[in-house]
Amino acid sequence: MSEAGVSKDVGVEDDAESEGQSFVGSGLERVEDHRILTGEAEYIHDIAPEGAVHMALARSVHPHAELVDVDTSAAEDHPDCLLTLTADDLKDDYEPMPCGLEGFEEWSLADDRVRFVGEPVVAVVASDRYAAEDLVDLVEIEYEQLDPVTDVQEATEGDTLVHEHAGTNVPDSETLEFGAVDDAFENADNVVETDCEWGRISGVPLETAGVVAQYDTDHDSFHIDSNIQLHTLVDDTVYEPLDYPPEKVNLEVPPDVGGSFGTKIAIHRYCTLSAIASQQLDGTPVKFVEDRVENLQGGDMHCSDREYTVRLAFDDDGTIQGLDTYFADDFGAFPHYPVNQVLKPLSAVTNAYDIDAVRYGYDLVLTNKTAQTAYRGFGVDPHLYALETAVDEAARELGIDPTDFRRVNLIQPDQMPYRLPTHNIYDSGDYPAALDRIEELVDEAEVCEGGLLDPDVVEAKREEGKYRGVSYSVHIEPGVSGSDWTDRQRTETDALEEREREDVDELPEHFRIQLEGDGTVRAFLATDTSGQGHQTLVSQLLADSLGVLPSDIEVDYLPSVEAPTEYGSAASRMAVMLSGATEGAAEKLRENCRQLAAEEVFGCGVEDVAYRDGAVERVDGSERVPLAELADLDAGRNQRLTRVSYDYDHPATKIDDFDEALTSKYPVYPTAAFAANAPIVEVDVTTGEVEILKFYTLRDCGTMLNPTIVEGQAHGGIAQGVGAALMEEFQYDGEGQPKAITLFDYLLPSTKNMPDIEMEHTETPSPFTETGAKGTGEGGMLDAPASVASAITAALEDFDVVADQIPMTPHRVRRRVRDAQADD
Repeated sequence: MSEAGVSKDVGVEDDAESEGQSFVGSGLERVEDHRILTGEAEYIHDIAPEGAVHMALARSVHPHAELVDVDTSAAEDHPDCLLTLTADDLKDDYEPMPCGLEGFEEWSLADDRVRFVGEPVVAVVASDRYAAEDLVDLVEIEYEQLDPVTDVQEATEGDTLVHEHAGTNVPDSETLEFGAVDDAFENADNVVETDCEWGRISGVPLETAGVVAQYDTDHDSFHIDSNIQLHTLVDDTVYEPLDYPPEKVNLEVPPDVGGSFGTKIAIHRYCTLSAIASQQLDGTPVKFVEDRVENLQGGDMHCSDREYTVRLAFDDDGTIQGLDTYFADDFGAFPHYPVNQVLKPLSAVTNAYDIDAVRYGYDLVLTNKTAQTAYRGFGVDPHLYALETAVDEAARELGIDPTDFRRVNLIQPDQMPYRLPTHNIYDSGDYPAALDRIEELVDEAEVCEGGLLDPDVVEAKREEGKYRGVSYSVHIEPGVSGSDWTDRQRTETDALEEREREDVDELPEHFRIQLEGDGTVRAFLATDTSGQGHQTLVSQLLADSLGVLPSDIEVDYLPSVEAPTEYGSAASRMAVMLSGATEGAAEKLRENCRQLAAEEVFGCGVEDVAYRDGAVERVDGSERVPLAELADLDAGRNQRLTRVSYDYDHPATKIDDFDEALTSKYPVYPTAAFAANAPIVEVDVTTGEVEILKFYTLRDCGTMLNPTIVEGQAHGGIAQGVGAALMEEFQYDGEGQPKAITLFDYLLPSTKNMPDIEMEHTETPSPFTETGAKGTGEGGMLDAPASVASAITAALEDFDVVADQIPMTPHRVRRRVRDAQADD
């Protein structure tokens, strides 16, 4: 593999290397930014077909109630009303939405019973959104209130059922064991048990969910523009409720989406309702865009809400012998993406530690809250937080420095690739060196005169009631999930035992390129984007591989009907999958150009033709043909050679060591990016306020294809992680009413509480991927909460206070300090 990631074939020379330069690895400014900053970007809110009408939703004000009567007559009598829809209107011609577990049925509008505040009950359509909102107020809904259940323990042990037919509020639970767990705990010198909680948070993207749907009466089909994430993968959540085949439902996503982080995967309810409304209105386009209250309250976009018990078995020298982790996850009213979310942590179950014996158990619990969906990290972030909290407790039990305890247990570089007991594999990395380096950075800059951790400064601050602390830790970011895993999770255990490697059916990444008549290159992505810079990445890769300038490359998107089913931009996978597909397509185009020139221009064998500097030439240098001429030559043959497509296979499918995981229900994530963090915090014990004075981080995502994009991803992820650690939470009161339905209640980090970030990078290329890149889309959010919580625990060591709840808000910190002082 070359430095630029180009496979060297006979007769192929990389233009970028020939000049000693490469666009890959440089901080090329994002090509997407120009249209965004100049106002030329088109978001879903900007799509407004002529004659479009608007939908609004009447939502439940109760967390749990029977629908006694739904009266839409007053709204229907109003001259502005074009249509009303209830669940009864859907049942004759449409289907329920898919659910993540068998036996659960969820209609796009509440049917007979509401199960969370904000659940849509009636859809109303009018000529504009203002009129539709007014008509919603005319809808009369009579409820018979039922007792809600909002506490996990109450849901597990009590009599109130969210779904009576299920007979339980725990529809899925499992305990998995790897290695001799009982022996490890019986024979270890020490065992600690830690309880901690991870609060319900989410991504809260700048752009809320939106959709514009139009039914085509002539072709009996739908065209739906939406900012849904993974539109070719989750399109079944739209066409199945419509009861139409996929080829009849064209789902498109604008090139620009104002953030998602997973939270827009589950907005199919809006797509379905808008499409149904358009069909009922004989093809009139119907538009719906969430307002912020709808998004926060009932937008199907909350994420993990967990209570953990973690046990560690370890010897007196600090060596961890066993890990036993259990959690109850509050999934809200419906299980949308349950098994994926509770099992993904198996891909990094021991974090950066070498632990052979692992027990992993969970209860998936239903309550009268908004349903969960995916969010950046998808369950790994709370697991890392819980594990690191237990590690701090173990170090405290032994009376040794937590950093030394961590260092003793780190996976060593000579163990790479490292096979976890859960059968996933870490591809590459030097974790001890990363920990040493982050500690060195802080020591040099802060543990010195005038530094943040100058002992004299620390002591003076303590006299003011402000306690400073730092924690050094290493965190793994598993990347590049596969699609086959979802099928395996839903397969019965007996059937899995008979599964062979050839039964694995992964979705490749599809990519197309073609030469234009002016010599430029046009590329087509099959996957939607949410601001990750995919167009820039493709431009860099193709520029190096084809020997042209990034400005000579235009990157577009395939419509969903034309694009094959793709996994899409999630699970830290696109840097690997898209770069692999781009490199493969570029190599194929180079070979085709050599063949075309050999046959149509030079009249020689292909071996006598080289591709060099954005053109083809005879090996002896006597003749040369530019790309534009090749495009003209091929135009009469329908671009048989100058238009190519390529499917890049998931890298794990080519590695025998993944066989056991790929034939079982365990997640496969073949890249392991990592971060070593050292946030320095200051805790005011009189107010409970926590300030992150500076956040030191060393990060490694293998080959950095674009350092600017990598840094942006990391800074954004750390910002989300800081919010999760200190302020963000969707709380509910005991009656099931949400307490965070505006941004005055759901607090987000801003420039006022974001610390300075000192970031350094190392590169340990992945041996499993085409370019050496690893996924890095979930970093920061995965590791920052655990790191900040650990630093808070370090700062409050004198009080024997543990940061055992996320977020560690001021009142929670103050309560724990006050309780500790009372005990003394």
